[in-house]
Amino acid sequence: MKRYWYSLVAVLFLAFALTACGRMAKNDLPLYQRSASITNALAEERVFGLAHLKEPGPGENIKVLYLKGTPYEMGFQHGKLLKKEVQEFYNKLIPLLKFFASEDMMDEIYDRMEPYIPLEEKEEMRGLAHGADIPLRAVHWVHSVPEVSEYGPKKNFRKHFKQTSCSNIAAFGKATHDGALYHMRVLDWIRQLGAQKFPVILVHKPTTGNASVTFSYAGFIGCVSGMNDKNMSFGEMGYGDPPGESLEGTPFIFLFRKLMRESNSTDDAIKIIQNTTRTCSYIYLITDAKSKDDAKKAVMLITDRGRVKVVTENTDINDERDNEAYPAIDDVVYGGAKAQILYENITKHHGRMSTESLMSMCDPISLTGNMQNVIFKPETLEAWVSNAGSSGKDEAGKACNQKWFHFDFSQYLK
Repeated sequence: MKRYWYSLVAVLFLAFALTACGRMAKNDLPLYQRSASITNALAEERVFGLAHLKEPGPGENIKVLYLKGTPYEMGFQHGKLLKKEVQEFYNKLIPLLKFFASEDMMDEIYDRMEPYIPLEEKEEMRGLAHGADIPLRAVHWVHSVPEVSEYGPKKNFRKHFKQTSCSNIAAFGKATHDGALYHMRVLDWIRQLGAQKFPVILVHKPTTGNASVTFSYAGFIGCVSGMNDKNMSFGEMGYGDPPGESLEGTPFIFLFRKLMRESNSTDDAIKIIQNTTRTCSYIYLITDAKSKDDAKKAVMLITDRGRVKVVTENTDINDERDNEAYPAIDDVVYGGAKAQILYENITKHHGRMSTESLMSMCDPISLTGNMQNVIFKPETLEAWVSNAGSSGKDEAGKACNQKWFHFDFSQYLK
């Protein structure tokens, strides 16, 4: 009953915040004054012409945005083509953020991270702000949210609850119906923020580095689920609050962008993560469908500020917090919030795992906050994505209960 009243009070406060905090201020400076590279109409037309937006088809609700150029140019294209959606999303989210933290506090949080954010992502955020006619600091605030939500010291009030969220499964070889590699990433997060109302698939084709696809939201350039053109996929899970967590490091949403841009193999990804100044405790599942070595085809990295532990297929794992077991399964790497249910579902379908069987697993293994699910088939650069249908805690609104959208990344690389 106590938990019910705490939840009710929280909902009422959030409702008050949404109605009482006003709208985000718009930046009224002219584009040619704000931008150092787009200084006239001809330059704006050239940059804008590199990108294109695919609107949802019948029965679909997700846009596909193709971006090409420098990081700044891709950010500008994003902001310009999705200006209405970006402004609407920020106008809903910023009042919520201000309810929990002052503007000065949000600036301080970003300032701690800023020295460790890759230049490419800083420039893309700048371009996004200029294209969408919004303050750059608002873009910084929004992109600070995922890291702060995993930062241990701000979550002490939830210390009695297991902190793992999300699940990941990579299966290949003997585990799948055709021997191909499949990777399912289940994102359990905060549906109440409403990001799932603005889903977008972002295709990045930068002037330098690998092309990639991010399953994201309007106005969000970070990556929580993605794939690059080197047949690699990337998924993440939170993993408790070990001592020494810090915001002075590279947020994982930008680390993933760097990994997609610079990694050609799981070995590359491991080295980049090892050499990165890390922040909070995360588990990453990264795959490479090209690899002929089963130990490098799918790797799970248990990371925090001070360590990177690599786990490969057919390996027994125990949760370090409560010793919950994740028994080894041949040609499978997996982890998540529900160890026993994961194991039961994987072994039930072992030998015939497919996109369909993975879709069927989403409901039993996901949590109430199931916000997004992505199934990758990196070998063919295909993916299937579903997004939550509501901002509440109802079962029907979970992403696992929504329509799946098929996406062929290879069609955007021609």
